[in-house]
Amino acid sequence: MKTYIKTIKLLACVSLFMVVSGCSIDDIKPLNQLTEENTIRDEESAQQVLNGVYDLGREFDLSAFPLYLAAYGNEGLITGSLSGGQGYNTNEVPVDNQFLTNLYNGHYKIINSCNFLIQGLEAGDAQGISESRKNEMLSEAKFQRAFAYFNLLRYFGQFYDLNSTYGVVLRTEFSTDLSADPRSNVQEVYDFIQDDLEFASANGPQFVQHFYSGRLAAQALLAKVELYMGNYGMSATLADQVINNIEGYALETQYSSIFANRFNSSEVIFAPYAGPSPDGGSSMDLVNRTSYSENLRSTADAQVGAINDGDLTGVGANYDPRFSFAYSDATQGQNMNGKYNFGGLTGSDGNTLYHLRLAEIYLVYAEAETRRPGGVLSDALNSLNAIRNRAGVSPKSLVDGPTLLEDIRQEKLLELFFENGEPWFDIVRFDVLGNLDASTIKPTVTNQNKFILPIPSQVIIGNNNVVPNPGY
Repeated sequence: MKTYIKTIKLLACVSLFMVVSGCSIDDIKPLNQLTEENTIRDEESAQQVLNGVYDLGREFDLSAFPLYLAAYGNEGLITGSLSGGQGYNTNEVPVDNQFLTNLYNGHYKIINSCNFLIQGLEAGDAQGISESRKNEMLSEAKFQRAFAYFNLLRYFGQFYDLNSTYGVVLRTEFSTDLSADPRSNVQEVYDFIQDDLEFASANGPQFVQHFYSGRLAAQALLAKVELYMGNYGMSATLADQVINNIEGYALETQYSSIFANRFNSSEVIFAPYAGPSPDGGSSMDLVNRTSYSENLRSTADAQVGAINDGDLTGVGANYDPRFSFAYSDATQGQNMNGKYNFGGLTGSDGNTLYHLRLAEIYLVYAEAETRRPGGVLSDALNSLNAIRNRAGVSPKSLVDGPTLLEDIRQEKLLELFFENGEPWFDIVRFDVLGNLDASTIKPTVTNQNKFILPIPSQVIIGNNNVVPNPGY
């Protein structure tokens, strides 16, 4: 990254911490009484605020959530004690779940911090900063804001229906005052996310360390957003640009190298910083309190050899190699999942949280190209098989569009399990699009109300203008 951007000293010198008091996301005040008038003065102080935004994304309630999503979907099960873990295995999460409240509020902390920084930079508060650097910092803040809203929409809104009124509350300005805002509709939330990511795609920094959200990360996330919105042509175009980038991002030759190299991996597009204490990493070492699902096991088993002949002794055999890498006796590591082999103990390195990596964008391209009118199925198949070839499993052959889509969905499960919850969102999208019945994948998903989580009861108590999700 350019020399004027310093390595983040996470958990130190964070200049803007937001805290939620009481039960409403709207009651957000700075801990150290920083004000709009005196916080952002120059480039250095603006960078400190931006560092604080990055740091908020590593708090427990956010950085452990892939474990909960894995259990809510088809990747795994919560088998040990996880804070607020009740109901995820069976898709019956209670509305008074405190962890869910903290998850909801944690994303709005990020959004309010981003609003603070964006507002200050656009007002010209950072004296002496170049226009290009100001735009880069704005792009990083807008990426973080868009990413927070995208997560909130997928967790708590009917993200799969552009006509739905069940979006999330849009807060576009920094606030320390209590306010009770209603939910925006889904289209409005997507429009806001798109605007932020389009700015970040045009103005973001390039050749950055992978724990920064640069231009390529914005393009990758926008490709995903466009896919969710059904803009398949745009999604395919953006994904193709990310795959054929000029910044040196490329698939690792070995799957295991991704997790050995962590955020420094050549294919990791965006992942929070992880290092030795006190910087630490994510909470993904708690993966040892989970296990794989039968759906993941059977899908991995079907890739190699005969049905039900998989073996996890030694380095594993007759399973998809990615599944064996995570769970075989020889490679599962101290956390019982080879993807997250760092301990989380004092003085040890922390685990990376994989928000975006290039393999997923190959599969985003494959799906978008398959779904877009006039899509070239052979190009989509080639993108899918690039991931299978790297994994060391036989390439798929082209049968027809529906078969290819199911192959892509299963490939995302095999490639991304226990990383970012994407296989669950695929189940929801594929169900709504008529490609599958979610209950055949996860029998406890008995109706569409379970496609999203409940708005926490504490949030509704604190903001009576927030309408609860259907069925809760």
